[in-house]
Amino acid sequence: MNPKFLLKGAAAAVTVLLAAGVPAAAQDFPTKPIQMIVPFGQGGATDQLARMFAPALEERLGQPIVIINQPGAGGAVGLANLATMAADGYTVGVGSDSTLAARPIMDSSSYTADSFDTVARMVSIPSGLAVRADSPYQSLTDLVEAMRNGEDLNWSGSGIGSGPHLAMAVFLAQNDLEATYINSNSGQEAMVKLLSGEIDVFSGGGSNYPPMLDDQGQGDIRVLGLAAEERWKYMPDVPTFQEQGLDYLRSQWFGLVAPQGTPQEAIDKISTAVEETLADPEFEARLDQFYFDPAYLGPEEMRAAIDAEAEAFRPILEEAGLAE
Repeated sequence: MNPKFLLKGAAAAVTVLLAAGVPAAAQDFPTKPIQMIVPFGQGGATDQLARMFAPALEERLGQPIVIINQPGAGGAVGLANLATMAADGYTVGVGSDSTLAARPIMDSSSYTADSFDTVARMVSIPSGLAVRADSPYQSLTDLVEAMRNGEDLNWSGSGIGSGPHLAMAVFLAQNDLEATYINSNSGQEAMVKLLSGEIDVFSGGGSNYPPMLDDQGQGDIRVLGLAAEERWKYMPDVPTFQEQGLDYLRSQWFGLVAPQGTPQEAIDKISTAVEETLADPEFEARLDQFYFDPAYLGPEEMRAAIDAEAEAFRPILEEAGLAE
């Protein structure tokens, strides 16, 4: 037989084998543990969410999920680190409306939303304001009236640039109100300041509040309002901002992102695992225990949500003097 035909045949066989190996390798993902960067400290809402999802994703992906807390700068430190990591599918991070849509507008965070590939939005919670139970402010209307009358009030949330900080800053700007911000490094720290009397108002996501109240809605705090379209199922006795005459809606959401350039196969597998997890009735019951609302969006829809949030945030942040 002509040696040229033998060489051609061998080359063709190698080409077929290599081509066949590409989808096989993609189908094998993941073959090692996946790191999940949480850009806030342990114990907060973002950390709780990650630790809730990790076992469910491990079950569906067949590999351990290793959680790494990297707090700082309202979530910017952890996401800035994520942006520099290998785009191989084995490192993802928990982003949010604030860290992905607002933070890049506020300062030089060394990343933008385009530094990441979106994977999946996971959950959302309404923003809300609370005071101590012995506070003279019985309603959101009382609080707003006090600020309009020039009372010197101070408030805190989970760090500059975080969702709770932005929610209150935007609310104040939209309603031409003023109050003094006292920085905290976490929601827990801010809550301690509220209970100790160091601050007058706590700004936080809805999931912070139910654990602090009994079945009758009584406790050491009073939740003045939630910025949702309708009353929240976990706190049906708390009126919305709109019910109290304030046309303000603000939810905080959380989702997974990966370094830009991550293989699509990896993104699709992780996104599918998130979607399947949220569709699981047992997991939904677990979400109820931590007061999160399932809010799945796939990669493209999540990207559109970030773009829409950024467009809405920019003029408000500029007006509030928070834009770069």
